[in-house]
Amino acid sequence: MDERRLELKVGALVLATVVGVIALLWLMGELTLGSEAGLAVDFGHTGNVVEGAPVKLGGVQVGRVQAIRLLPERRDSQGRPMPVRMDLAVAPEALGALRKDARVTVATVGILGEPYLELNPGSAQHPLGAGEAVRGTDAPRLDLLAEQLSRFVEMLSAMLEKDPEAVTELAANVSRLTKTLDRMLTENEGDVKVLASELAAASKDLRQLAGYARESFQPGGKGARLLEDAAATAAVMRSELPGLTKSAGTTLDSLAAVTGALGPEDGQRVKVALERFTNAAGQLEGIAARADRVLAKIEGGEGTAGAVLQDPTLYNELRTLVTDLRKHPWKVLWKD
Repeated sequence: MDERRLELKVGALVLATVVGVIALLWLMGELTLGSEAGLAVDFGHTGNVVEGAPVKLGGVQVGRVQAIRLLPERRDSQGRPMPVRMDLAVAPEALGALRKDARVTVATVGILGEPYLELNPGSAQHPLGAGEAVRGTDAPRLDLLAEQLSRFVEMLSAMLEKDPEAVTELAANVSRLTKTLDRMLTENEGDVKVLASELAAASKDLRQLAGYARESFQPGGKGARLLEDAAATAAVMRSELPGLTKSAGTTLDSLAAVTGALGPEDGQRVKVALERFTNAAGQLEGIAARADRVLAKIEGGEGTAGAVLQDPTLYNELRTLVTDLRKHPWKVLWKD
């Protein structure tokens, strides 16, 4: 009986241990209850990311790093080394949210926390293709930064050892430049304020102009209509210009045929005819000028015709005379 009870206790302890391990693995992201999809990401450096590291989207874990492969000979389109490929296992809905311009960056939990991969879905219109690899953004490398800083310090030390007065002179020049700038700003403080206000106004005008241009070139705007009219005009010219060119060529050929048949005597006759037309035009201009002068005198009341037009009494008498002659035509021959 005691052995039976002992076996039950041992079995319960083993079962609890197994359940605890499974729960711990699930909390750590090593186990998932749903299906996962694969995503390949290429890096130039791992950024201290290891297999099993979390993969997050918007700060929420959606998968993990399943495997890290080394491809030493591989390079990108610009010739830079790309030796690391990470195979990710992510949730299908997270993979479906990735677009063509999706980015994968290396982030850390806190300053010195565990590194993980952060997915940025992107904003492109087309989704990421099935099986298409994403170019990851390499994390900043402190070792390279330290190396560059060390080189700068070594170069500065070499300059100090080679010419220590140059650094002193450089510092003095910088000090003089700072003082000169401070004096100029102090003496021209008002002008600087005016210049700053004018620059602000110009910037505001440029923003308004850019807004107007943006609205103008929207569908239905003046700029868009102008471009459409220009495109329509260009289309008409492309369609009509060959016909016009052909017609012009035919006209020139006809004119060349006509003028080619004319001899020297015909040309002299044409010249004489043109001179006659010119003289006739001059005479017509003289006649028109004289007619203008006559009409001006008549309108001014000069002469009989002018008096008739300008004096209503004379006009009425002439009208009465004509009426009387119509009624008594014999008065033309004798008087009463």
